[in-house]
Amino acid sequence: MTEPTAKPKLLVLELWGIGDLTFATAFLRQAVERYDVTLVGKAHAQPLLAPTFPGIRFLTYDAPWTVFRGKYHLWKWKWRELFRLVRTLRRERFDAAVSVRKDPRDHLLMRLAGAGHRVGFPGKGSGILLSQRLKHLHPKQHKVEDWRQLATALSLPGGVEAVPFLAPKAYHSGRVDALLAGVTKPLVVLHPGARIAVRRWPEPYFASLLPRLRERFDFHLALVPDPDGYGAGLAPLCDQVLPQLTLRELVDIMGRVEFLLCNDSGPGHVAAACGRPAVVMFGPTDPDWFRPFGGVHRVVIRDICAWRPCFDYCKFPEPYCMTKLLPDDAWPEIREHLRSLIEQRVLSSRLLKGSAQ
Repeated sequence: MTEPTAKPKLLVLELWGIGDLTFATAFLRQAVERYDVTLVGKAHAQPLLAPTFPGIRFLTYDAPWTVFRGKYHLWKWKWRELFRLVRTLRRERFDAAVSVRKDPRDHLLMRLAGAGHRVGFPGKGSGILLSQRLKHLHPKQHKVEDWRQLATALSLPGGVEAVPFLAPKAYHSGRVDALLAGVTKPLVVLHPGARIAVRRWPEPYFASLLPRLRERFDFHLALVPDPDGYGAGLAPLCDQVLPQLTLRELVDIMGRVEFLLCNDSGPGHVAAACGRPAVVMFGPTDPDWFRPFGGVHRVVIRDICAWRPCFDYCKFPEPYCMTKLLPDDAWPEIREHLRSLIEQRVLSSRLLKGSAQ
């Protein structure tokens, strides 16, 4: 009997956040069918993706050019760690490498890794480091569409229509079962935080919004505060506070929610990848590129500030794109969106006040 032919090796770089990794799943779903995939990413990449993609090899690397501030302070970079990574990658002899970023540092890492075929979107002269240079089909296309272009460049089947995907059942947790035991109403999760402070809608605004939701809809509301405690003040308005969750537990919960109410942050993208709707309070970044991908989500945003999008580098004492987005303005849009999703049977009719239980 002849042994199966080994798959070619593919290096994938996604060195950024949780949301960015969920976007990459649109590509990874196709890539694992044809390639032996190694993904280099931050420490959260493996717990987020491994249950859905058990065949992927993960290498942890916290790239110094992905920090929020000081990314150009070369004297602070951990050079030995970078050199060790390069040596590890070179030993793998990758057939191909991809990055969705227009970042010369990603492209140089792909080149130093020795990958024979290097595909990406050139920026700042980095085209010389790529063997296949791509151009965005639209000037403000979503990052998922960037990954689709990479899939097309590698002739991956189904890449043109691929969407972000996580398999919630693969993250099943007994602790989550225990936390949600006895919940009979539709589960709504509130995640009022965000890693970047200027993306946070003020706590009092959420406090104003929640009674209006309660008046029109019937649900069990679980609060997930940020690790730094932001949002904990909303606990009295919620039915339950979920304690510190692992990333695996977070995915499990996002797969069980009726919908998620949140800011522009990783959990919104996780819910979307699990097939659940997200209502997102959006501020300084550009939703054309970074909104939860799909038609069932609602991005609540206003062009209040002429400098938006500033991509989190706010020049003002407060992020006016968030603080001037008032609950009175947001509520009608949210209410009508939820009603529409109920009519479309995306959300359960049990959410409606007075519906049969």
